[in-house]
Amino acid sequence: RSSAPTAIPKVAGVLYSLPGRVDVGTDQGAASTNTVVTLTIDPGVTVFGATGVSFLVVNRGNRIDAVGTPTSPIVFTGRGNVVGSADDQTSQLWGGVVLLGRAPITDCLAPGAAAGTVACERDTEGTSNALYGGAQPGDNSGRMSYVQIRYSGFILSAASELQGLTPSGVGSGTQIDNIQIHNSSDDGIEVFGGRLNMKRLVITGAEDDNLDTDVGYKGNIQYVIAIQRAGGAVGDSMIEADSNGNEEAIPRQAVNLSNFTFIQRSTSGANATAMLIRGGADYNMSNGIVVSPSLTCLRMNSLTTTRSAVDAALDDLGAPKFNSVQMQCNGTPFTGTGGPANADVQAIFTLGTNNSFAYTPSLVSNFINGATETAVTAFNARSLNAFFDTTTYIGAVKDANDTWYAGWTCNSST
Repeated sequence: RSSAPTAIPKVAGVLYSLPGRVDVGTDQGAASTNTVVTLTIDPGVTVFGATGVSFLVVNRGNRIDAVGTPTSPIVFTGRGNVVGSADDQTSQLWGGVVLLGRAPITDCLAPGAAAGTVACERDTEGTSNALYGGAQPGDNSGRMSYVQIRYSGFILSAASELQGLTPSGVGSGTQIDNIQIHNSSDDGIEVFGGRLNMKRLVITGAEDDNLDTDVGYKGNIQYVIAIQRAGGAVGDSMIEADSNGNEEAIPRQAVNLSNFTFIQRSTSGANATAMLIRGGADYNMSNGIVVSPSLTCLRMNSLTTTRSAVDAALDDLGAPKFNSVQMQCNGTPFTGTGGPANADVQAIFTLGTNNSFAYTPSLVSNFINGATETAVTAFNARSLNAFFDTTTYIGAVKDANDTWYAGWTCNSST
């Protein structure tokens, strides 16, 4: 445990080991406003999990400052990668990185606790005594930038598994950008509540969902490359938005996502769809590319997802919205279950502008826009929130000259 401000310097030939669960500070509680411990990691540092149950936890009221550079990223990985036994199918070498904050969440641990208040907290999936939640939307858990998280996702017990990156109750004061998650055995990133905004994410080889959002998360995300492994045997959805079983909980999940390129190769994911939006989740997707030729592209569960009325009392923004989204799907592009029919889901998608579910990709090197993508008129995502850059293109990568992802990410056949 780090109980005082700690700096991990870059020293030639030195790697740093996580011998098990390593905590940054102790939990300061939901009502606290202090910052006790900051863990600083220098550019170019490699930290590896020495055992499968190794993982890093940044507790509430503490921060991480892991800021690499485009030419000297910070790498979190597992011992097998360090000794050279990992390959492109390797995963589950260690746990991952868990950020815990004091921002609002739903699905409270204590019976009768009001969601979004200091009484509403939860324990982290895949571990214990790692509490998150509170009533501070602007809470700051630190910064992670130009960081790779490789081969994570260790299973601790049945249905309890760590992700590559798990931001839980993290506030909008936290900065997350230029992050790659490679070969997580569970989700790439799973966000549990909070108000986190993220930019420039690369998720490769995830064995469950690429981006999973839960329990009242409200945030903005721009520039996402997500690609499943070749072969069609690994991976589930590109997005799983889940408020299932607690549809009317407030704060209601609401996510703005822009400039994404999703390459789904799995033919056997449990969700059987590229994007699953269920429960009461509100999503606004723009400037997106979805390649899912073997599966349904968009599935919605429950009538609360598809209802069109805006209801301030229920914190409800109405049905999900799509603008400038191009999808290549199988013979059943849309699926509705638990209330909506397939046609209801299709009607929601086609209500937006410049959308197509009969798109034929011209992508170069898997994820770089070609002529077909360039011809699509972009949506001004900045009209949704000042967090977004205004772009003239759809997808995560404009063209061959757009190299924001290059240099700091690890290479692989994926």
